[in-house]
Amino acid sequence: MTDTSELQGEPDDPRVPSGVPGLDTLLGGGWLRGGTYIITGVPGTGKTILGNQFCFSMVARGGKAIYLTVLAESHARMVLHLQGMNFFHKEEVGRSLNYESGYAPLKADGLQGLSRLIFRAVREHGASALVLDGLSAVEERAESRLAFREFLHGLCVHNALAGCTTLLLTGQRNDAADPQFAMVDGVVTLSMDPLGVKVVRSIEVGKFRGGAQIAGKHSFDISATGLTIYPRTEALYSGQTSRVPDLDDRLRFGIPRFDEMLHGGLVRYSSTLVFGSPGSGKTLLCLHFLAEGARKGEPGLYFGFVETRERLLNKAELVGLDLRKYVKAGLVHLESRVAVETLPDALVQELFELVKKHGIKRLVLDGLEPFIQESTDKGRAPRFLTALNNTLRGLGVTTLATQQTSTLFGPELQAPLEGVEAIIDNIILLRFVELRSQLYRMLSVLKMRESDNDPALRLFSISSHGIDVAETFESAEAILTGQARPLPPNMKKKGEKPVKRKGLLRRRRGGS
Repeated sequence: MTDTSELQGEPDDPRVPSGVPGLDTLLGGGWLRGGTYIITGVPGTGKTILGNQFCFSMVARGGKAIYLTVLAESHARMVLHLQGMNFFHKEEVGRSLNYESGYAPLKADGLQGLSRLIFRAVREHGASALVLDGLSAVEERAESRLAFREFLHGLCVHNALAGCTTLLLTGQRNDAADPQFAMVDGVVTLSMDPLGVKVVRSIEVGKFRGGAQIAGKHSFDISATGLTIYPRTEALYSGQTSRVPDLDDRLRFGIPRFDEMLHGGLVRYSSTLVFGSPGSGKTLLCLHFLAEGARKGEPGLYFGFVETRERLLNKAELVGLDLRKYVKAGLVHLESRVAVETLPDALVQELFELVKKHGIKRLVLDGLEPFIQESTDKGRAPRFLTALNNTLRGLGVTTLATQQTSTLFGPELQAPLEGVEAIIDNIILLRFVELRSQLYRMLSVLKMRESDNDPALRLFSISSHGIDVAETFESAEAILTGQARPLPPNMKKKGEKPVKRKGLLRRRRGGS
């Protein structure tokens, strides 16, 4: 994502950076210079922090700012609460940024008194940014709705001529037809949407004159850096990439029989879903993919939510994969995140930054669920994953993503995320089957778009030498039900007798 919040606008630049990462992306470049905007939201949504971020960003670019309060938080308390924010610089208070109270002139002389104070302060300080915190209190003191509209109109005209960009902070308004919204150049709404026992902070640009904006709700969080906004992935990356999978270029796993099933490996720039029950070997199969790529000099990235970096390295060593040397060489990057109250769009933004930074060619997303589970709109998943998949392909990445079934084994396979199968190019199924009161691992290639493959079911084992795939499993029926039983003796070919060797069922003749 290209964010313009840190860019320094020139005097002739019609746009003014907001100082809020991600917000300028929604606004198509920032506030319009001299524009007046209403920031609305219930208490606690972050209006005051947003207003101060804007003021300090203006000061950082050499401008002057005024923060005017009307029956809002006292200046002393506000400064105390802002001191923990990275954008706050105390030395600028009273010099380039002035905090003033407008309640006394409002109480004494009404809206005209407040207007005179604002016009004088903007002129005397040469302010290029103004934040009025407490617009609802101003409206309450107005003699009539017409008087309030006249106040807003006068403020918009004066500050536009002065080149002073203005933010008006007010409480939540549910009436979109409210006259005050028609008077200003834009309206931004901050909200807190419930999601189970937690809430997700959201921002929406409901109106913006003079340019296009990214509509709809977008998540944001508040930290020591202030507000950080994460535009919806499907809205930000809505275009189709011109890059298509290269059918002549195959990426191998380094597992001979499995690569044969894939007719040489996965098609470059394709996406693959490794779908299976817990413990079936999904992560280990993906580590084989990264190790094989690193052996050929292709940078790989593991981005997961369960296994830590050290556990992944230990797991790889136990099966004969020396990932540690590739990590030290910078060919494999292991990134693990805790899937607790995550923001999907924030994760995607971080993922794209890592891919670009390290020039990643092979990517493993170990767990699709954490990307989606914290979204307030459950219907987003197909659009979200389509945008994610297209963007990764455009970056030249071949992706493996894992998804866990809801059951360990049985006749039905249930997935937490529905509709993924139509978006992903390839699907590899790993599961357990029961045979003679024992559990065996089995894999199959359910789907390969634009490529031939061997769809046969294969047993595989995991040992100190890694994953070993057996020949086609012909001695069982009803495999897909997870209730495999030996075939009757008269259905076996002459001379073929299944035996157990190293966790695999092999035939005495023709086996490997």
